[in-house]
Amino acid sequence: MHWFKSFTERFGLTNPVRGRYRPRIPSQRDMPTYTGNLEDALKYFRSTVGQSDDFVVRIFEIGKVSGALLFYTSICDKRAVEDTLRAIHRHRFPRRAPRPLPQYLVERVLSGSETMFMESTFELKQAIAAGKLVMLLDGHPPAIVISAKAVEHRAPDQPILETSTRGSQVAFVENIDINLGMIRQHMSTDTLVVKRWSIGVRSHRVVAMVYVRDIANPILVETVSKRLEAIHTDIISGSAAVEQRIVDHPWSLFSLVRMTSRVDGTSMELNQGKVAIVVDGDPTVLLAPATFQDFFQTVEDYMHTWWEATFMRVLRVIAFILAVWLPALYIAFVDYSPDLLPKTMALQIAQSRQGVPFPAVMEVIIMQIVVEILREATLRMPRQMGQAISIVGGLVVGEATVQAGIVSNVLLIVVALSAVSVFVTPSYEFTVMSRLGGWVMIIAATLLGFYGVVLATIWTLFEICNLSSFGIPYVDPLGGDHVKDFFLDGLVRLPITVLDRRPEHLHPVDTTGDTDLMVPMPNPQLEKWEPGGKRPHSDMRRQKAKWRKRKRLDL
Repeated sequence: MHWFKSFTERFGLTNPVRGRYRPRIPSQRDMPTYTGNLEDALKYFRSTVGQSDDFVVRIFEIGKVSGALLFYTSICDKRAVEDTLRAIHRHRFPRRAPRPLPQYLVERVLSGSETMFMESTFELKQAIAAGKLVMLLDGHPPAIVISAKAVEHRAPDQPILETSTRGSQVAFVENIDINLGMIRQHMSTDTLVVKRWSIGVRSHRVVAMVYVRDIANPILVETVSKRLEAIHTDIISGSAAVEQRIVDHPWSLFSLVRMTSRVDGTSMELNQGKVAIVVDGDPTVLLAPATFQDFFQTVEDYMHTWWEATFMRVLRVIAFILAVWLPALYIAFVDYSPDLLPKTMALQIAQSRQGVPFPAVMEVIIMQIVVEILREATLRMPRQMGQAISIVGGLVVGEATVQAGIVSNVLLIVVALSAVSVFVTPSYEFTVMSRLGGWVMIIAATLLGFYGVVLATIWTLFEICNLSSFGIPYVDPLGGDHVKDFFLDGLVRLPITVLDRRPEHLHPVDTTGDTDLMVPMPNPQLEKWEPGGKRPHSDMRRQKAKWRKRKRLDL
């Protein structure tokens, strides 16, 4: 993709100088500060944020001092507004107004609220837009900002995109505070660090970076932090908008950041030395860095035996190969090189294609488009109708096209197997890459046949080797320096007792991840106890004492 990137930069489709153009917003330097003149401040706020119909100003008095509460009714908690005014009205203020009055209110009256002081009108407008109460006192700066945002959110539910048979069945929600709380619940350590930013000059979306301080590489943490701070845009719609702005190669077809909605998976990746990016309003979390082999692994692999986990990973790789290369190989062998097929298979394919008016290329393209339409319709339709559409579309359309002589039976098997193999990959973003990669191979096979498939495969391998995710090569741990990680927890997942160290290709600070005793105590033979007989389990006690002595010597 490097040639494509230089081509787009030459014609002005991308900006090679990062940060050259910025959204047009008023400068903070041109905005006044609140000096205590309540009348002028109310005029200013009514001319700016007050143009909206849900903007409300509540006037109150503290002795001879006038005050005002500014807020949006659509986002503020009405109970918090009433509690604040009730606390002011019920409090017995001294006859002489205390100095300074804002500090007295925070310490004596509003002690149970989350408050802060602000003077900049720019920050006050942002606070009002964020659902906070702004309290202005005539002749007593600064302003008091009270947290009163009414947040509507759903309860944590089961993960939809990443279902599993074992393990935690809790997924993230759209509230960032709840998501961070669930992560802390799974990782009760004081080294878990959370850093927040407000990104988007108009949306002010809260974005948090989560990592374990004594595990994550400091260079990785600094890289992610600087890229998040460098985002300067109008609005952030979700985690996808953040992902496309911080990855190393935004033009690449491959996903360079993992997306997950599982809490247990996020905790496991943080323990390996990765960094999680949580965006407010988005139930998915980004995990960085990501390598090619990460998309074939799931947290469920560590909840089964190593035989089953290894078998599933190998099966995912086979499904990925079928999803990307199977339709293209059908075109290459049928239209260009039928002599390379076994004689019996070639005769069977030729017999099934009798009466088909289209070449194999048109057959594959027609059926692939039909499958994409059915897949998209199933995804967008209501949940009650989606399953019926997929069944009716798959059976009726497939059977009708074969009986009408538009496609052959063999092609229907090829397309169906390729479509099902796409969803064997556990990561949804990687399934999209498999679908698009399959179209790339189909185009290559259409142009040059089997040679086109080989050339496209070589180009794909070349692109994968040139990619990196936050400085980590995309092909790691097969890059050459950390091949051991691939055979320990890559395509093969050895028993958990062997996985005593974290992946070296992530360069964690603490490389040790497991301290299990490798020589467990043998199970004693049970003895039947009889009254007045031998003391039960005496051999077991002697064995325990011997094991403790050996453990002290080992330490």
